[in-house]
Amino acid sequence: MSNDRIVSTKDIEGLLICLPGIQKARVVVDDWGAIKEIHILTGLDRSPKQIVRDVESALKAQWNITLDRRKVSVAQVRTRIPPSDDRLRFVSLEVKTDAKKGTSEVCVSLERNHEDEIVSYTGRSEGDISPRSVLYGIARATCLAANLAIPPSSEIFVDDVEVLKIGQKEAVNVLVGLSGGGVECQYLLGAALVRREVGEACVRATLDAINRRLDVIEEASSSNTSKTVQEKVPENEPSERPEV
Repeated sequence: MSNDRIVSTKDIEGLLICLPGIQKARVVVDDWGAIKEIHILTGLDRSPKQIVRDVESALKAQWNITLDRRKVSVAQVRTRIPPSDDRLRFVSLEVKTDAKKGTSEVCVSLERNHEDEIVSYTGRSEGDISPRSVLYGIARATCLAANLAIPPSSEIFVDDVEVLKIGQKEAVNVLVGLSGGGVECQYLLGAALVRREVGEACVRATLDAINRRLDVIEEASSSNTSKTVQEKVPENEPSERPEV
């Protein structure tokens, strides 16, 4: 009696899906049990030739099966890569200034993944037209937008903004605070290199700080997929903004 183990199609398919890049495998045999076709489904990270060589080598090494590569067909699909996290992402920045009034208005738009949807958040802030005030307003508008993604019992606010030289590069540092939610106020520092313009770097630096703790803050539940917040400045009372 032969001690050779009979290899089933399930055995072969189970081996093949363990190979790098292979998502699904289907083996078709003829009436004699010989392999007739092997259909492979893969992503785009490896070439079909590499996949076929791996299939040949695996069958030869595991069960000493010599396979005609012409029996292997490979279909490649562009797979949807699930987001690694639900961090806030920078979408757009708009700064409007009025030289006659000496005022500036900043609008920052963010987005994040939530329950298979992309939810957008918008924050607005007003100030004067000095470069420092505008930069602080950008960080504040970013925080106001981010506050829409967390429970109302918590608040993210700007503590300070600084532009500095590091080596031959220019960078923006933003210090933000997180208060409420039954926990002691925490301070987080974010930084970003100025690649195109300082305003965009300010948004990214603010998000760099916020996203350090966003994963542990429960996202506010809402049926809306787009939200906007406007900074409220009391009438006849100038807003206080720290030097940055």
